[in-house]
Amino acid sequence: MRVHETVGPRTSRLAEVDPLVPGRGEVLVRSLALGVCASERGAWGTHDGAEPLRLGHEVAGEVVALGPDVYGWSVGERVTGFAHPAFAEQVVMSTADLVLVPSNVPTWAALGEPLACIVEAVERSGVGPGMRVAVVGLGFMGLGAQQVALALGADEVVGFDVAPAKRALAERLGAAATHDARLVPDAARATFDVVVEFTGTAPGLALAGDLTGRHGTLCVGGYHHDGPRELDVELWYRGVTIVNGFSPDRDRQRKALGRGMRMMADRQVTFEPLVTHRLPFEDLDAAFHLFEERPEGFVKAVLEP
Repeated sequence: MRVHETVGPRTSRLAEVDPLVPGRGEVLVRSLALGVCASERGAWGTHDGAEPLRLGHEVAGEVVALGPDVYGWSVGERVTGFAHPAFAEQVVMSTADLVLVPSNVPTWAALGEPLACIVEAVERSGVGPGMRVAVVGLGFMGLGAQQVALALGADEVVGFDVAPAKRALAERLGAAATHDARLVPDAARATFDVVVEFTGTAPGLALAGDLTGRHGTLCVGGYHHDGPRELDVELWYRGVTIVNGFSPDRDRQRKALGRGMRMMADRQVTFEPLVTHRLPFEDLDAAFHLFEERPEGFVKAVLEP
């Protein structure tokens, strides 16, 4: 079996390892789609070349073997869930972490881990009927969050991003309007019931705070790992509630994934137009380079073993 190892800055290799064997309560899954996440770009780009590093945590595939005491699952079923490291031709997954991929969802667009994170963040923000919601950062996570907000009954979702192609995609997916994040109309500031931030940048977080209305909710969903962040004390005077969109609790993530897959099955949420680049399994470094180059129209890269 082959697995990707990062062995130096911006450099990976394929290594041969012994075949995996599922243990009690586990299944062996043949990887069919592996999402490449921006959160791991730093580890890939700055690896010191010491011990090889195995990355990846977004996987969908097909069950190929059952471990002892596994009931209700069958070889050949398409599944997604939680596994790490996942940049491998096969992964072992606990049945507690599995969900079936709905028949109407292609495997390459059935990445469960990011779907769970999106659903957890948006639902924890209290999005519901009658609300005006802003999404700041229309990348893969933000475009997913927009769809989940609409599925939860938001009356209006408005997107903010610097990339015209992403704004156009957001509108095709149901956004009432979009704006260049550098040219925000004054009339939009401090007007939204819920603002979901998925930029992971200081300017994006600041804008999200500016957009949140009185007694509104600001959800920090972006991956903020490159320095300190500041929020204007004006948020206190507006009575804003700040929500951490991330949950470290696996049980919460499992439940969020189940709800998200039902939204996909009901045609309320789709990753199909968000997976803009499908690459061979061997091209992990090329997939990470896409995050640096940001070609026109790029949203998400998936490896297909």
